[in-house]
Amino acid sequence: MSSELLHSPLFALPLSCGAFWFGVLLYRRTGTVLLHPIITASLLVFAALYSLDIPYRDYQDASGLLYVLLGPAVVALAVPLKQNLTVIRRAGWPLLVTIAIGALLAPAVAVGIALLLGMGKSVLLALSGKSITTPIALALAEKIHATLSLTAAIVVLTGVFGALAGPPLVRRLGIRDERILGVVLGINAHAVGTARALEISALCGACAALAMGLCGALSALLLPLIIAP
Repeated sequence: MSSELLHSPLFALPLSCGAFWFGVLLYRRTGTVLLHPIITASLLVFAALYSLDIPYRDYQDASGLLYVLLGPAVVALAVPLKQNLTVIRRAGWPLLVTIAIGALLAPAVAVGIALLLGMGKSVLLALSGKSITTPIALALAEKIHATLSLTAAIVVLTGVFGALAGPPLVRRLGIRDERILGVVLGINAHAVGTARALEISALCGACAALAMGLCGALSALLLPLIIAP
């Protein structure tokens, strides 16, 4: 296979779609969250890029169409939000205040821990966008001069870990309210958590979509002001 083809959309797009398709099949067959399609697809794409010595930047450039579609995919999450708007309205201001505080605390705690561990500036910048969905995180990463590949990896890992650990942790705390679970997943695991929330219920998914959207909006407004490039 020629080097030019390996670094082109003709290879990157089928690789991404094929890996995700296989991940969906495996997830439906096994039913375990440990084999969520995003985990399986990410590992397959990583293995392919590593074995074929393809830099992430080249893969990202060749996957431009998928990045363009990320935006409309996130906007489509407004559908479950609209369907459950009446229920969400009853929570009102307490829900919005909770989301706003969570949106500030999620990256602040991660950056604070990284500072205590002596992490470098590149890691701190990448961690600042860990709890927002990929399209916004990558756009912000460019604006604050964070490393794109590191930011993307942290965002995906945060989403996967949050989607896996969030529901059992919330249940262990004795919380059964699906609105709370949705907010937790939306704040801490962005789009991956929202996808997991939609599997639980439409109401849980709607709260996760609301939390994810507000987190992204607050981060887009505040991060460039807080972090001077």
